[in-house]
Order: sequence, then C-alpha cells, then structure tokens
Amino acid sequence: MHRSILYISTVILVAFTVACGGPPANNPLLETARGEFEAAERDSSIVVFAPVALKEAEEELLKGISLWEAKEDKVLVDHHAYLAKQKTKIARETARLNMAQIEIERAEPERQRVLIDIRRNDALRAEQRAREALELAQAERREAERARERAEELARRVEELEAERTERGLVLTLGDVLFDFDQATLRPGARRTVDNLADFMREYPERNILIEGFTDSIGSDWYNEELSRRRAASVREALLSRGITSSRIGIIGYGKRYPVADNSTETGRQQNRRVEVIISDRDGNIPDRRN
Repeated sequence: MHRSILYISTVILVAFTVACGGPPANNPLLETARGEFEAAERDSSIVVFAPVALKEAEEELLKGISLWEAKEDKVLVDHHAYLAKQKTKIARETARLNMAQIEIERAEPERQRVLIDIRRNDALRAEQRAREALELAQAERREAERARERAEELARRVEELEAERTERGLVLTLGDVLFDFDQATLRPGARRTVDNLADFMREYPERNILIEGFTDSIGSDWYNEELSRRRAASVREALLSRGITSSRIGIIGYGKRYPVADNSTETGRQQNRRVEVIISDRDGNIPDRRN
C-alpha cells in the first residue's frame, strides 16, 4: 500500500512536470493528509488492528490525488484531503482501542474489569470524537456541494450575458442598447447584467476584469475615445457601487478602433458601439489585445 501511494505521487509529479515545464503547485492540505496517512501506514499496530479504517483513509486520499491531478475544483480536492486526515485519525483510534481490548482480555478477571471500565470510557470519548469528526466532514461536504451549486448557477447566469471564451479569456459583450444614444450613462435595463457580473466577481475574488469601450466610426477620434472611456467607466462605477474593489477593475477606451462589423451600415455601427468585459485567469492576468 505504501509503495502504491509513492508510485502515484511520482506519476503525478512527472505528469505535471512534462505538461507545465516545472514542478506542480502544491496543495498543502493534500500534502498534509498524505504525510499523516503514510505515517499511519508505517505503524504496524494500525496496519494489523485497524486495516479497514486505514483502507478507507487511503481511498479518500487517492480520490483527492486523482482530482488534483485532473485539475478539478480545489474545494473538492480539499474535501477529500480533509476526509483522508479524519479517517487516518479514526484508524489510529481504532487500532488503539483494539489493542487495548486484547490487553484487557489477557489480564486477570479483576484487573480486566477495571481496565474494561477505563477503556470503555476511552472508547466512548473516542467514539464521540470520531462522530464529531464525521459530522464535521459531512458539514464540509454539504458546504462543498453548496459551493458547486453556486458555481453552476453563476455559470448559468454568465451564459445569459452571452459570454464567449476567447484566447484572452472569458469575454462579456455589453451592447449599445445598455446606453442611451451618444451617452455614457447606463440604462436601468443594464442592472441585471451588472448584477450578474458583480456576483461572479464576488464568487471568484482572485479574478480581475478589464473593461474596454468601443464606438462606431462617426465623429472625431478624440471624441470617440473619450465617449468609449466614459462608457467603460460607467460600468466600473456600477460595479464599485455593488462592493467590488477598484483594484480589481481596469478600464480603457479604444474609440472607433477594433471594429467587429462594417461601419458603412447602421447594423454594423450598432455592433461596433459596445463595451467588452474581459475576465482574468486564476492569477488575475489578462493578455494584451492583439487585434
């Protein structure tokens, strides 16, 4: 069993090294759980007197390692790492109680009676601790499930904004209909759009955004850049009013640059009058615009 865990760890390290060009980022909780399990695995008393509990701890650890290797949600990785730690502790307690029981059975009747009383109390306390640990683990699991449901709901709400995945990341396009003509003030109808974006940023505090404003080709370069910047600033102010910190929000006005449609038609000009919100990666980085 010990060799299997080391082999899995080695495979994970090699896979991440090849894919990423360097060692993978550590998951502290998972590493702690693995260390405690391996220490328990080296304890012959636990191996002999609590094999089932030790096996359950191994299964939870392997689940955590597998999810981490697959780059799954950190909440789920941490959840299984936590369960592995708790079940390793239960295995230690189980082994200690089983060994004590054998010791009691070998003792003389009177001493056996005294020891049984003592160990019974210990067992009750250990059972209570184990029950509390399992209840805590179940609460953690429920919280992880709620977090997953919240993430799915946010993903659905972001899809309602017609978000598009691009080489720069997730891009939300706010059309010209959210502003009055030739104005930078958001219309009341934009509230749901901004609310959804604010919810997303609160759910993922490691993410930053860059708000880019664009116009059609009518008017001077200076005027259009100023109008596009003011429209981007309006979206930022709406987010600030919803509790998003200014350090997470950048703005820029491109004016008539980077059109997405033909400015010779009204339909094309309307498509070019837009605000794009680029959401960063997990490290808060946003690639520069290339075209």
